[in-house]
Amino acid sequence: MSHYEWLNSYLNTESGKKVAQPDVKPAFGAPDIAMIVTCFLWGIGAVVVKNAIGSSPDTFRIFVFNGLRMPLVSLILFTGVKLTGGSIRLDRKHVRFVAAISFAGMFLHIVTSLIGLNLSSASNMGIVFATVPLFILVVSFVTGVERPTARLTAGILIGLPGVLSLAWSDGRISFNPGDMIFLASCLFWALYTVYSKRLVDSYNPTVAIAWVFFFASLYQMPLFLYQLRDQTWGTVSTANWINLAIGTIGSYSIANALYYYAIRHIGPVRVGIYNNLTPVFTLLLANLVRGETITMMKITGLTVILLGIAVTKIPVRTTARAAAKNFIPPR
Repeated sequence: MSHYEWLNSYLNTESGKKVAQPDVKPAFGAPDIAMIVTCFLWGIGAVVVKNAIGSSPDTFRIFVFNGLRMPLVSLILFTGVKLTGGSIRLDRKHVRFVAAISFAGMFLHIVTSLIGLNLSSASNMGIVFATVPLFILVVSFVTGVERPTARLTAGILIGLPGVLSLAWSDGRISFNPGDMIFLASCLFWALYTVYSKRLVDSYNPTVAIAWVFFFASLYQMPLFLYQLRDQTWGTVSTANWINLAIGTIGSYSIANALYYYAIRHIGPVRVGIYNNLTPVFTLLLANLVRGETITMMKITGLTVILLGIAVTKIPVRTTARAAAKNFIPPR
């Protein structure tokens, strides 16, 4: 029996007893597809929100728009769970935790992202959002929630220059105050992504995100009421009511449910890698819908981002033959 054959036999049996082998997760599966769909819906969301909010009579005030869709998202998700026979109960021991991540993650993220988007462009929002994987990597490492692998770290670092190239203009990296505010929202989103892993380990992803939006709706209420007096309902355009529906059902309800599903199955760091697809979809949709320009530099940057994602999806598996090179059999 060769050295390799002996090792292969030893790995699968020990003293005549079968030894369970670790499962090898597929390089690409349903959680990956869920994240691609999520990023596409977020790309749509950036465009429709930019179209729908403003100070003109045919648009929504920023926090009125969000004050409408956040409780609607919670209601839609809770209703969906109940109609399928599921439970929406939140254990009392988790109430404080859910309330905390709803505030520090979802609420602060949404407030800063809306203010940033109002001061910047949809394409810039997508570009800045691609810093999320780096924030997730750092937060995961510091908190010990998940220890990133060398391959995941390499993928993020490869993708980062692509993100920066998307912001390159006139010989320098160009950001405005809106971009800086949105950068803060990315940090809040990273905190939310990392800590929500604990929540999705205990609850159905749809139930988890429904409760997060419920609490975030309560935090949002004062801002909603403050701007409500300035909102004129009769002049809001039909297109912006449609934008509200798309932003509520697509980029909030469906996208966030899929996001939690992906976090549960592949973890926050791997999920974070896919956030680099958000600027891809946002730039394309901003060009198609809003006429925002896509330059050759941006195309190059998007290519680098996709390369970084590809690096993280290369399957790596240590075979018995590879292990045999450094394996010393017991005497």
